[in-house]
Amino acid sequence: METFTSKIDFIRHALGDVEIARDGVNVATVCPNCGSESRKKKKFSINTESWNCHCWVCGIKGKNLGNILFKYSSSSSSNEFKRRFLCEKINFSNTDDIEEKIDLPDGFTPLCLNLQSKDPDIRDSIDYLKKRGISHNDFWYFKIGSVTRGRFRRRVIIPSFDLEGNLNFFSARAIDSDVYRKYINSNAKKSNIIFNELNIDWSRELTITEGPFDLLKCNQNATCLLGATLSKNSYLFKRIVSNRTPVLLSLDSDARGKSLKIADMLINYSCHVRVMDLENFQDVGEMSRFDFERLKEKSSQWSREGSIMEKISTIQTGSLF
Repeated sequence: METFTSKIDFIRHALGDVEIARDGVNVATVCPNCGSESRKKKKFSINTESWNCHCWVCGIKGKNLGNILFKYSSSSSSNEFKRRFLCEKINFSNTDDIEEKIDLPDGFTPLCLNLQSKDPDIRDSIDYLKKRGISHNDFWYFKIGSVTRGRFRRRVIIPSFDLEGNLNFFSARAIDSDVYRKYINSNAKKSNIIFNELNIDWSRELTITEGPFDLLKCNQNATCLLGATLSKNSYLFKRIVSNRTPVLLSLDSDARGKSLKIADMLINYSCHVRVMDLENFQDVGEMSRFDFERLKEKSSQWSREGSIMEKISTIQTGSLF
């Protein structure tokens, strides 16, 4: 049975100096991927009980340290980790965490390459987007596509790509109003991905919406929650906090309470947050780009005082007698 001390000795031998957190479980060291330029910045976090690890800067992560060592350090350290700390055999030739592979639907066709298509489904998909104010440049930027057969027929599809340009998610929306299921999404653990992470500049204010189709109406430095909540354990939360990225929350009007909860959580981690008032719009997807920019400019800084006043305003008053 390896002791905590022996684990620290191993990490120090494999990755260099170690900083131990107050909980006596988590430690930090220089990232083997991005930390070579500044050996003083220990941003690579390791849980010595579960061996989950991730870098708060470049975003590399693993379900065990061995995969990271194999890919970014040395095979000998990886093999030693396997021998000493894992009870079962693991194939370290696969350096990525074992997750379900995401593939675009069969027959996926980028609409930007088929603007003159004669296929009626492709034409209807293009017309559907144009009527909602989506430009040809958006077709290219978001790599929007469609298919002409199967369960994704007559849906517009927005793919998402991770930091290295690999597909990590897609969302397909029906173009016909009489379809029972409006959206079909790929199978992926949403807390582990950042929608279109490839396009994000973490040094600038990041707009956060609920869904991918809201992104078509807002500024380009944006991502979505794929829902209405943000967990502290999510990859997106960790990247925001680690980079101290300022945030503009633009969630649906019926998720006001959830927006404020997220805002309170982020300011507790010293992140600057603004919360957009959608006025009479239900979501960002209903807006024109002009309306989005107008409401973006009106959005004010969120504060603890504002949070308290908002909560007070929701208290129903009445006679106690």
